[in-house]
Amino acid sequence: MDESAIEEGFAAARRQLDDVTRQAQENRARANALAADVENIVESVRSPRGEVTVRAHVGGRLAGLEFGSGAEELGLDALARVTLTTIAQAQHKAMTALAERGADLFGEQSDIAASLRSDANRGYPAEPTGPSWT
Repeated sequence: MDESAIEEGFAAARRQLDDVTRQAQENRARANALAADVENIVESVRSPRGEVTVRAHVGGRLAGLEFGSGAEELGLDALARVTLTTIAQAQHKAMTALAERGADLFGEQSDIAASLRSDANRGYPAEPTGPSWT
């Protein structure tokens, strides 16, 4: 093997390493953007008749809970049901927004987007789970 072929092989390896480094830096920048979105995304949902409005962060933490004038017309069980449903919908909406952002940053078919969509659907269903209200 002559010296030019060896140099050519080193140059190709260097280009390949540069590409891997560039891709890693791009992935890191996307991951940092997604991490910032975790802190910044807040979604709001209003119950169909306006009795309850809920704002939720990614991860389920509530940012706000307001009762409209129609809430006074509901019995306590009905108000509890509407409140829990609206909370679940706001939490789901926030997690879905994060999943959509992940798809924007990493690609619709990326493992990260799929995982975030799964987390939104499994961990934060749009309807409350647990004991039923009568």
